[in-house]
Amino acid sequence: MSAASGADAKTAGTVQRVVHLLRFLAEAGQEVTIKQTADALGLPMSTVHRLLHLLGSEGMVHHDPASRRYQVGVEMARISWLIASSRTLKDVARPFMQAIVDRCNEACLFVVHLPATHQVSLLEGINSSHPLRYEMQLYTAHSLLWGATGRSILAFLPKEEQAAALARGEPSPGTGRPAPTLEDLRKELRPFLERGYVTSRGEKVVGAFGMGAPVFRADGRVIASLCLTIPQMRAEAVDEARLASLLRRQADALSRTLGFRGTYPGGAI
Repeated sequence: MSAASGADAKTAGTVQRVVHLLRFLAEAGQEVTIKQTADALGLPMSTVHRLLHLLGSEGMVHHDPASRRYQVGVEMARISWLIASSRTLKDVARPFMQAIVDRCNEACLFVVHLPATHQVSLLEGINSSHPLRYEMQLYTAHSLLWGATGRSILAFLPKEEQAAALARGEPSPGTGRPAPTLEDLRKELRPFLERGYVTSRGEKVVGAFGMGAPVFRADGRVIASLCLTIPQMRAEAVDEARLASLLRRQADALSRTLGFRGTYPGGAI
């Protein structure tokens, strides 16, 4: 390896550690110690201390000398606010979500793929007017393996990314079912590919029926999904075919707004 390539690899490794560190601080939601951070990231305490010091000098991290703990800094919060307040992907998705809610009066979720961690996250949600509904946890990372929110993206990913998601090995949060084998997973996903949408019952939330349809960007890669979450007591009476058609039409329209011009999974709507 040349000196230049070695330096590039070292820089890439440092950047990756910084990203992981900032993600951990943001998701912790509270002050953390160097040891907690080092244990969570699998890094030496000396490395974590050095990175925290560098980030602190830029205002990205705040250090409390009294408690000797760290948390997100003012500058990181300011940058996050600037990003969140600008027109983002969720702003583009919201009219399509609202169209779904207006027609079925059930909660619609906009879930995005997190390729770096092989997970998904709820970016936006519009609730129904029903008194019985679910609390929406925005920006929290969840497994790709379970529920319509995960599998509506997982089913349309390349096989190597499906395998990487499976390697995380998370059991179902709702049923406790262990992660399937790769062969069984692909058998379970095959029908979803053919019909263009996913359904699930209680895999992530006990007593919930989920349905999701993928959203594609211009190059044909799945990047998100539109999902419905319905309490089981109401789900028994819904017309699945009607809801699936509604969901797929709006997911297709959103994909085309994002520049996708390919064939939508499952054939013509």
